[in-house]
Amino acid sequence: MAQTPAPLPRVACILNVYSPNSHADVFMSRLLDGYRLNGKWNPPRLRTVSLYVDQFPFNDMAREQAAEYGIRMYPSVTEAIDGVDGIAVIGEHGNYKRTPRGNFMYPRRRYFDEITHFFEQKERVVPLLNDKYFAYEWADAKAMANRVRAMKIPFACGSTVPLAWQRPELSLPPSPKFDELLAVSYSDIEEHTYHAIEAIQSQAELRGETGVAAVRYLEGDEVYKLSPQLLEAALATRVNPPPEDRGQKAEAFEVRYRDGLRASILNLNSKTRDYLVAIKLRGEARPRASCFYISLYVHSHWGFMVRAFEELVLTKRAPMPLERTLLSNGILLAGLESRLRGGGWIDTPELNISYGRQ
Repeated sequence: MAQTPAPLPRVACILNVYSPNSHADVFMSRLLDGYRLNGKWNPPRLRTVSLYVDQFPFNDMAREQAAEYGIRMYPSVTEAIDGVDGIAVIGEHGNYKRTPRGNFMYPRRRYFDEITHFFEQKERVVPLLNDKYFAYEWADAKAMANRVRAMKIPFACGSTVPLAWQRPELSLPPSPKFDELLAVSYSDIEEHTYHAIEAIQSQAELRGETGVAAVRYLEGDEVYKLSPQLLEAALATRVNPPPEDRGQKAEAFEVRYRDGLRASILNLNSKTRDYLVAIKLRGEARPRASCFYISLYVHSHWGFMVRAFEELVLTKRAPMPLERTLLSNGILLAGLESRLRGGGWIDTPELNISYGRQ
């Protein structure tokens, strides 16, 4: 006699907005229907039973998708998360103002507070995914990370880009000794450079992380003087055709780590539509470089984020370190603060962060 399969864990999704090609769309489509990665089909391992959606633009998909998949929509976060086995917060996109430094004021901290207050009331925590960085203010980001640790929440956060394919594989040695690192991004410096910051941090952390001492913003010709050899190596790994060079302004964040390591994150809208990383290892004459490939218009790399959420719910273990996202969040905020002040170094004593401790 055939055995009845065990029911899938029930999950809730908390979304800013559910519109075509939004983070919610490319995440939810794979969560609901499964996804293909590396030539293999992966059927859904979780069952989405509830949604909270903050905004409903003219091209809203939430109502129709909820009806199609039998998902109940709720008017509040706490109603949506009652009785579930896991929660995904996709707090990206939508019609939200920016701070003076340029961060979108996405309500991730509000969602987080409502969720964790509910956990306290019920005396029960469930796995929680937070897409992208914590918050648009450092005090909020640090408070969220501290609360995750204090409440022992199975928690994952961050960008999809460090999870994506490396073409070619970087294959670094254990505990590598770095001389310098460089990453390249494109598009809006707040929205997209963040992904390159996490990509570079996912490599820098392999040496054993001690934190960041200072960050600065620069633009124009000075950007190309930061590390020409590493930039050349990075651009050589591009997969997608670069855009037409119409003299788009080059921007960059330069990072000084507390142990002396130097890194640069270049935002080059005239040079790339890929996320690129180049690394100079001590004792090696030629840099190593890779494209962190995201299949640009197909969004197939989002299968990695859905898989990370599935693993989080099923195992209650985080597939990526919380500290990576917290440190990257702080680098972005400091870089944008430097831009707001017209450039110049911003000291970052708050980013004295080693993995495994606050």
